[in-house]
Amino acid sequence: MSAVETARTGLARMIASGELGAGQLLPSEADLCERFGVSRSSLREAQKMLSVAGVLTSRPGRRSAVSEMKAPQIMSGLEMVMPLLPLDRYLELFSLREVLEGHVAAQAAARMTDAECGRLVELAEELATTPPSDLAQTLDAEFHSMIIRGAGDEMVASLLEVMRRRGRDYRMFEMSEGDTLKGISDHAHGEIALAIRNRDPESARYLSMQHVRVTRAWLESLRPGPIVFEPDPGGSSARA
Repeated sequence: MSAVETARTGLARMIASGELGAGQLLPSEADLCERFGVSRSSLREAQKMLSVAGVLTSRPGRRSAVSEMKAPQIMSGLEMVMPLLPLDRYLELFSLREVLEGHVAAQAAARMTDAECGRLVELAEELATTPPSDLAQTLDAEFHSMIIRGAGDEMVASLLEVMRRRGRDYRMFEMSEGDTLKGISDHAHGEIALAIRNRDPESARYLSMQHVRVTRAWLESLRPGPIVFEPDPGGSSARA
């Protein structure tokens, strides 16, 4: 085991065991180096690794502290890696994404308010009358984000949002087949919205999972090239 890995494992054990709690400052570098038998450079590299993973927080001139490890923090590492995934690696996540999107749709059907359900139906209808464009991408993202938020599960919501963010790089509706694909997608949105409004969790789950399966099939078949790191139009972008 390398010195960096020794230090990382040692810190991880201190945190996992509760010896270091959320918000607590780490011991001094001198104490940690002596405890783990590593150099300062190895310790600092290990701390950087845990900071990238959202486990530690650091500020200039101060010792690192254990983060609250809430969903957005622990997803930070995945958020950095996700935009780098090639299509085949991204597609490997779709089995998990299918389950999660089915879960949030079912939860949304049980938890969203009547007003929120009405707005979701309106979004689906507005999206269906909007041609492929930045506005359509924004409406699409708003539709799915509303379902994810409506489920009330912060951890799942954070994971799904990170996974969906990679999908923003694939603009299938702007391809030559875009109108046909969007029509199929719009119909699915309408069915999902109605299932949620009708308080039918199992139909919402099934329809959402099927929607993900269809999206996966399109990506596997069309294999569009990603437009990486393009700024989101209007603060949001397309779902793939």
